[in-house]
Parts: sequence; C-alpha cells; structure tokens
Amino acid sequence: MQLVIKLFNNKSPKIGIVYPTEYQAGKAFEAIIDLHKDEKFSATIEVLNGSATLTLTSINGSARIVYKTCEFKIEQLKQLQVFVKPDSQIQFIHVYWKGNTLYQAKVRFKNPAPIFIHEYEII
Repeated sequence: MQLVIKLFNNKSPKIGIVYPTEYQAGKAFEAIIDLHKDEKFSATIEVLNGSATLTLTSINGSARIVYKTCEFKIEQLKQLQVFVKPDSQIQFIHVYWKGNTLYQAKVRFKNPAPIFIHEYEII
C-alpha cells in the first residue's frame, strides 16, 4: 500500500491509500463508508523506518482504522505540514492506478462522498 497526499488551490486537500486494483480499492472503501459515512475522524501519520502508519480515529471514539507499513513520499508529508493547518478539513479516499493516473475508487458504481478528517498529526 502507498499513502498519497494531494493539495489543491481551490479544493480541500486529500489523503489517499493506493490499492493495487480498482476492485480492491472500491470494496475496502465500501466497507468503511457503510459503517462510518457520517462520522468525523482525526488522523495520525506515524513515520518509522521508511514507512508510514496511518490511523484514522473517529472523534466520538467508535471507530479506528489502521493502514500499516505504507510507502510514502517525504515531500508530500512536508507539504501537508506547511500548507495545511492541523485543524483543517481533509478528504480521505481510496485510489488505484490506471495507466499513469490515480483514480478515486467508486462504490456501487458511484463516486462516494469522502470520509472527512477534521484534524491530523504527524509523528
């Protein structure tokens, strides 16, 4: 798995997890959305020995989702720290490669609303 961060001038930033196939990305995101679509999350990105662990915890404490040993680009984490305040709203999505382009996973053939991260921390 890989952790990707995309920053935009006129849209909310996005944090995504890259899956090997469209099917895997969609199925994994479908499970999260079915259980937690209306919840607000905080994110902790822990960097250790060249990989990152992303932990999403719901603000009310009812959910915890962990993505371990994710590859990442240090430049993306630095940009996140510089350009996005820790209490900003960030979209969390699952993505997959198709050719040289990342696409957001669909759920039941539709573009689902993203999960929203309302605060983050990098350790």
